[in-house]
Amino acid sequence: MMKAILWKDWMICRRSRPFWLMTVLMMVMMLVYIVGFVVWLGNEYTTMVFMLFGPMIAYFPPALTAGTSYPNGHTLTMSMNAPLKTDGTVEAMRCSGRSMTQYLLAKSVLPMMLGLVMLLPPVLYCLYGGALTVRSLLTPEMVYTLIAVPALTFVNEQVLLASRATTTGTLNIPILITLIPMTGFTLMSALVSPWVALPIMLGVGMMALGASALRSRHDYPTTFRRLA
Repeated sequence: MMKAILWKDWMICRRSRPFWLMTVLMMVMMLVYIVGFVVWLGNEYTTMVFMLFGPMIAYFPPALTAGTSYPNGHTLTMSMNAPLKTDGTVEAMRCSGRSMTQYLLAKSVLPMMLGLVMLLPPVLYCLYGGALTVRSLLTPEMVYTLIAVPALTFVNEQVLLASRATTTGTLNIPILITLIPMTGFTLMSALVSPWVALPIMLGVGMMALGASALRSRHDYPTTFRRLA
């Protein structure tokens, strides 16, 4: 099931020109910002810069892949009342009696992969320029960054899935809400040890998954029922 959902989500994104345009734009922006801060502060602060920007990178993938949850919607319109029409996948999953946790995990794979892809250009550029070394990739700050990007992307994706938005306007609200964990973990990465921040982030991810699963259980029946 996970492979089928991942393939379907990938095909939706693959055929979307706005998705590719915005993805490339966000990757270039992250590359410029991260490299710019490294040049400004000096190579000795490279790992700290990545640690600070990790949560920021994680903000974008759920927003860029929001169309996978609403493939028949009009997410590009400026109208706040434009309807977002799902294809019935989540309803069919819930009504079939299958685990919603498995579905929610599967829907999070593509955004998490996209987050790591967005992180790759600045890492490769800093390795090429000497600001990073292969050994420095194993420092606590870089390990935190490499785990924080998919972990926080997962949290933000669960926020979007739990929102069950019906119009463009209500979709914008959870996208704005995901600014809260991004800002919180950006500040946390500057104030506490990476080994303290990571367990907190993973715990928040599990709570987000639980909340999303409970919301799905509340919205849909567990089995198909015959019409009386």
